[in-house]
Amino acid sequence: MKIKKINWKQIKYKKIIKWVLIIGVIAFVAFSFLKKSKPEEETNEVMSSKAVIGNVESVISGTGTLSPASQYDVKSLVKGTVLKAPFEEGDTVKKGSLLYQISTNDIANSIKTSELGVKKAKEDYNNYVEKKSKLTLASKETGYIKKLYVSKGDTVATGKTIADIYDDTTMYLDLAFPSGEVKKSWVGKKASISMDAIGEETMGVVSSVSNLEEVMDGGILTKKVTIKVKNIGGIKVGDSAEATIGGVSSSSTGTFRAKLESKLIAESEGTIKSLSIKEGQLVHKGDTILTLSSKDLENQIDSAKLSIEEAQLALETQKDQRDQYTIQSPISGQVITKTKKQGDTIDPTTDSAAGPMATIYDLSYLTFQMNIDELQISSVKVGQQVTITTEDFPNNTFDGVIERISLKGNTTNGVTAYPVVVKVEKYGKLLPGMNVNGKIIIEKANNVLTIPSSALQKDNIVYVKSDKVTKNQDSSIPKGFKPVTITIGINDGTNVQIKDGLKEGDEVYIPFDDTVTSYYGEE
Repeated sequence: MKIKKINWKQIKYKKIIKWVLIIGVIAFVAFSFLKKSKPEEETNEVMSSKAVIGNVESVISGTGTLSPASQYDVKSLVKGTVLKAPFEEGDTVKKGSLLYQISTNDIANSIKTSELGVKKAKEDYNNYVEKKSKLTLASKETGYIKKLYVSKGDTVATGKTIADIYDDTTMYLDLAFPSGEVKKSWVGKKASISMDAIGEETMGVVSSVSNLEEVMDGGILTKKVTIKVKNIGGIKVGDSAEATIGGVSSSSTGTFRAKLESKLIAESEGTIKSLSIKEGQLVHKGDTILTLSSKDLENQIDSAKLSIEEAQLALETQKDQRDQYTIQSPISGQVITKTKKQGDTIDPTTDSAAGPMATIYDLSYLTFQMNIDELQISSVKVGQQVTITTEDFPNNTFDGVIERISLKGNTTNGVTAYPVVVKVEKYGKLLPGMNVNGKIIIEKANNVLTIPSSALQKDNIVYVKSDKVTKNQDSSIPKGFKPVTITIGINDGTNVQIKDGLKEGDEVYIPFDDTVTSYYGEE
């Protein structure tokens, strides 16, 4: 029997390999166990957020395309050559300003003639009416009738003197005083007057002091001083006198003049129908002096009226024809396009397919239309504020206001929407044609307690973190949280207003929501 030799070296290496394999399997099993156990630990952690003070608003959103306040497409109803087109694209035009003048040579001359005819007819009429108003003569002054030159029934011509009117109850005396002694403060001061003719003295009051210096004989500089004197009957026009004011004597004598010496003049021709004055009578300013009658003047006025009517009728007929050749802007705004210029020929029958001659936008404000669902339209009112955004200016917001709400809805697939027009007055860089988003603010609450809307559970319950939670509570409630019933206010879909049940800082459970930044107990 042959005995086989044992190789101990080979047996040693096999054992090493066996133990390496066993250790590897154990490590793999342990790694798999740890990997599976980690998510179980993570599932014990929950998302939460704290009740904070903030703002909440309930809104209705919609989209629309901006339009100008109004738009005018310029079109012509007549043929002709463009004589004037005094505007360019980008210009600002005012309502009523000329856009196009189309050639109207023949009718223009006829209109010019008619306009002159109307002007002359009106001038003739106004002249006759003015003459009629002068048939009644009124006094322009208050005074006494010194002499009367006419009688009732007389025929007078324009410019004839009717009477002399006179008032010497107050007299004025002009005197020269040494220039260096005259003072402006003399006005209103008393003056002592010495009258040469009767050798008497009377008193007056300085009414004015002239600034003009005059040179008397001998090279003496003087200034004129006017003194007002009440006439009790002893002073006549032309009486000479001297005066002393504050110890300063006049440099010469002067003569008295009456307060009023004038004539009443006829301002029209005619027959004196009535005469209301007589010599020696006191008349006041505005009193009627006489009334004239003129049959010829009445006939002339009636004829002038007819001439005006005839001239205006002829002018209006021609203007009705001419108006179509003059195109004016019915709005104030900016010229957006211009396709016809001076010298171009206009023909409505061939030009209509090419579009308008020009387009004008009224950019005093912009508007856009939002279509509001029938379930929401009852919450929308004229005058409500609208917040406007656009992708063209993502960092800006604009303010608008609801201008009108249409009662005619548009129904699509059984759902009705109502057009709502929003007015935007301060639109900045916004332009007609831009697409915008509108947010109508229905309700708003500022500086109120809020939590994320996603924290709400059924029946307005939230789960609030508490250290006093029992271990036997419902398994559906997260560990460490307790249910609390709250009273809510405005809910904008992101945050909800808390009216009662929570206080600032309370931590509430949030089902997973990637819009909430505070979770897993972190802030």
